Amino acid sequence: MDPLTNEQRQAVVSAFLDRIDDGYGLKPSARPLPYDAVPGIATARWRLFVAEELVKDELRELTNQLNHWLGNLRRWHAWNEVLKAESTDVRWEAEWGWVEPLAFYCMFQPSASRDRFIMVATNALHQTRMGLDLAVKDELLGDPTTPGDDRFFPSRRDKERQLKALASPWAMGKAFIQALGQLDDRGYRALTGDFRNRASHGIAPRFSVGITSTVTRTRQQAMKLEQQPDGTYKDMPVPGQLSTSYGVGGTEPLSMQDAWTANLAQFEHARRTFDAYIALLAEAVAAMPRRADTPP
Repeated sequence: MDPLTNEQRQAVVSAFLDRIDDGYGLKPSARPLPYDAVPGIATARWRLFVAEELVKDELRELTNQLNHWLGNLRRWHAWNEVLKAESTDVRWEAEWGWVEPLAFYCMFQPSASRDRFIMVATNALHQTRMGLDLAVKDELLGDPTTPGDDRFFPSRRDKERQLKALASPWAMGKAFIQALGQLDDRGYRALTGDFRNRASHGIAPRFSVGITSTVTRTRQQAMKLEQQPDGTYKDMPVPGQLSTSYGVGGTEPLSMQDAWTANLAQFEHARRTFDAYIALLAEAVAAMPRRADTPP
């Protein structure tokens, strides 16, 4: 493939900028997620004076990260639209230079957002619980249990179990937990070749062109060829034994369009999860006592 000329690069970038400026039909909607969506945070009486700032700050940063994902998804969509009309050489070079960084960022967001929701919601609901009941201890899963211990990092499953318990007293808790479970689910990981996990811990699928992991190693049930009563032979499992096998084939690249479509669906799940969290947090904060200086 011959490298593009400066004129070709300028032309395709100009087309992208024009598409972004036009914006018509780009997804997701350009409407950002709202900031400071739970005004009751500022009027609640918290047990700890820093709790208000903690809950408010983490909600704002959660909103920032989701809006950043929104913007990058729209830019990814614009590039996909522009490159449809370009030659293979132009498309591949533009993808390598400008589109893949956007795609790579977006592909990490379903998993990152699920973990971020868990952290932010756990902290906020823990603080509201302490504000409502002075007997509640300021302890969370992962805290050291003795002076000599270090903090440890629980699994996502254990953290979600703790969060479910914190959310359970509230009417909106179930809806939030259900929405959270749709982020980075098995269906999305299957559609994207488990991209985020492989990119973090191994070799991820490529975009558009190139096969990865051409040889794979697996450890599985040992099999043995045995004669059957009718004289034929059949592979039968060897009880209690495993064997190692190697396969040849590789992981096909992800289509830029298909990956964007799957990621867009995950962003919409994240938006619904955000709405559910706002409703849950508003409900919990409304149950707290008000500060003395709160207007009637």
